[in-house]
Formats: sequence, C-alpha cells, structure tokens
Amino acid sequence: MTKVTYLHHSGFMVETEKNCLVFDYYTDGGKFDNIDLSAFNGKNVFVFVSHFHQDHYDRNVIFKWKDMNVRYILSKDCMYDKSLENVTVVNANKGYIIDGVAIETLKSTDEGVAYIVHSDGITIYHAGDLNHWYWDGEDPQWNKNMTKAYREEIAKMHGRKADIAFLPLDPRLGEYFYLGIDDFVKEVDVKHIFPMHFWGEYDGAERRKKMPCSAGYRDRIVEIHEEGEGWEI
Repeated sequence: MTKVTYLHHSGFMVETEKNCLVFDYYTDGGKFDNIDLSAFNGKNVFVFVSHFHQDHYDRNVIFKWKDMNVRYILSKDCMYDKSLENVTVVNANKGYIIDGVAIETLKSTDEGVAYIVHSDGITIYHAGDLNHWYWDGEDPQWNKNMTKAYREEIAKMHGRKADIAFLPLDPRLGEYFYLGIDDFVKEVDVKHIFPMHFWGEYDGAERRKKMPCSAGYRDRIVEIHEEGEGWEI
C-alpha cells in the first residue's frame, strides 16, 4: 500500500513500505506546517527540493529535521549549510541511487529539476516547475519556444509508466492552464494524476475533467479539496 498526502501548493508526501518521501515542502510562513516526522520512526525519510523558489523550498522548516533520519535531495541552485552531511545535490538529466531509492532528474522549463523517483516498486514523478508555461499576452515566439522546450523534455519519458504524477495546474495561465498535463499524458502512461501549484483554486481538477480533450484520462485526475487530504493507492 502507498499513501499520498497533499501538504500545500506543490508539496506532497508519499509513504511507501520502507520510505517516506517529501516533495517541495512549503508552509507559507508556518501556516501549513503539517508534517510530524516522529510518526515515521523506522522509515527512511527523503526530502526533495526541485528548485530554490520560496514556494518550493522552505529552508526554515525542512532543516529543522537535520538530526533525524532524513536525506535531503536538493537541486544545485538551492543554497544550504555546506556542513550538513546528509545532502545530495543533483543536476538535471542525471541519475542517482541513494539508500536504495533510484532518482532521475529532468531539466525544468523554469528553474531546477523535475524528479522521477523509484521506491519500493512505485514510480513517482514530481514536476517541480517543469511545465508548459504558455502565457496569454507573452511574446508569441517566447511561447513557441516554451512549447518546444517542454515537449522535448518530457519526451525523454516517452513510453514509460508512472504510478503517481504531481503536475502543475496553474490558473494564472488562463485558458492554457491544462497544457502541461495534456502533453504529459501523451508521453507517459500514468495511473494517478495529482494537480499542484494551483494557488488555492481547488476547482482546477474538476474544470480539467470537464474539458473534452481530457476524455482519455480524466478518470485518473485526483480532485484535491484541502491541505492534509490523503489517499491510499
């Protein structure tokens, strides 16, 4: 059994048989500090940070766990205390094995990396800010370049399978908010799609599922209603 918990913004926790995986934990100044690592005694805890943006990298919180059984996996653009020994710094388009967990990275179309994580027979994709950032009003050539960059990066996963994918569904993109997910499912056979980076607009998943072009995968989109909500998959 695998348990997924929505934390806040782009933050999720995935509990597998042996490991607890925390992605892009952001508490918004402590408002959503909703992890108690003492509850996972006996499991290895891996804390992933996709890039340095404040809404993905809550340094004031995650390093309070440094004396616990925690491994930090940080994109190379993240600043941290170099005296820490339990930190692995990762680059884009590389592979790593850390305490039995296999990790691959992709290059973000914004900053940092996206993660592909293999743990206890489960494959998890966390996009970070790797997304199809197609902005209404942006220079047409910029948007064209973004489309090309995003599709080329996720094409590296062509034909692969994932059990869980955490993907941006950002309402600031207006009518183009769905493009990142739509492109992703054309490349990857994913069982469960969890929207993220939706800035508190919880209706995004429902809106996406009603769009005709989601017909082939709408039943795989998970609707999130609140921080702390959990699922067993």
